[in-house]
Amino acid sequence: MGVVRSIEHVNTGDGDCPTVDVIIADCGEIPAGADDGISNFFKDGDIYPDWPADLSESPNELSWWMDAVDSIKAFGNEHNKKQDYKMALRKYRKALRYLDICWEKDGIDEEKSSSLRKTKSQIFTTHAACKLKLGDLKGALLDTDFAMREGDNNVKALFRQGQAHMALNDIDAAVESFKKAVQLEPNDAGIKKELAAARKKINDRRDQEKKQYRKMFQ
Repeated sequence: MGVVRSIEHVNTGDGDCPTVDVIIADCGEIPAGADDGISNFFKDGDIYPDWPADLSESPNELSWWMDAVDSIKAFGNEHNKKQDYKMALRKYRKALRYLDICWEKDGIDEEKSSSLRKTKSQIFTTHAACKLKLGDLKGALLDTDFAMREGDNNVKALFRQGQAHMALNDIDAAVESFKKAVQLEPNDAGIKKELAAARKKINDRRDQEKKQYRKMFQ
């Protein structure tokens, strides 16, 4: 069912045609009495179905759902560390689906609300980092926007935003993102290095423009 639901949520264009290829691989019949593969489909220890709707029982306790989000997010982080970015993205999207259910449960006080918003921001930030690694630059930018909707003081999101702008050759926007990040983390060497590289590109561009103008008036 997780595969079916994933296909249902693929973006479509004209004539309901999917905008990306949908490929089913390694399929077959499930023998009678065998595990149906809804839980731990990828054999990585993740015990939660890909989609909350496929749970045999849907707990009412907010704490259960928050624990599920943390667990799934941790699996995403593990795949990220292994540089399996596609699988990490699957886990992060799954964690967001479970996080959405949290808001439907009773018992959300100010502390839990703040924790959920922070977790959501972290997931979108690491989601953006994975997309950068896979070359989905516009997707990474969109993720950083989502991450900063919970507050524009997310240094990592600003850093990823700057990297995406740089890769898209929008150097001015990259400088702005890195400058905001440096203001929040003035001692971060990595951010300073990226900011210096972006500023150098702007200076190089200005020098090139000056040379072109000189040739025009000679």
